[in-house]
Amino acid sequence: MAIKPIDLQTNIAQIIEVARGEHTRNAAVVEQQHILSKESQEKTNVQKEKVEENKKAERTIILNEEKQFKKGKQFKEGEKKEKHEQSEVLEDTKMGRIIDVKK
Repeated sequence: MAIKPIDLQTNIAQIIEVARGEHTRNAAVVEQQHILSKESQEKTNVQKEKVEENKKAERTIILNEEKQFKKGKQFKEGEKKEKHEQSEVLEDTKMGRIIDVKK
């Protein structure tokens, strides 16, 4: 089976079409890779933002807890001072020991 010149002409036209198809397939693969890399980059950015938001939320929660703790501590100290002041007033040794009973 010999190759005739007409067969070569037909194959050359088909080779060009095959080359175009391969080129478009390769370009599509590259484009898909770019799209996937962009999507993964966007996901990582979103995750970083979420982590930063969580850290900020934790900081605010901790600060609020510290403020409440300090307020509670100051309130307790204020109560202790009031009790101490009240106890000083009531610590008279002569007061309340002798009871006069009238018949």
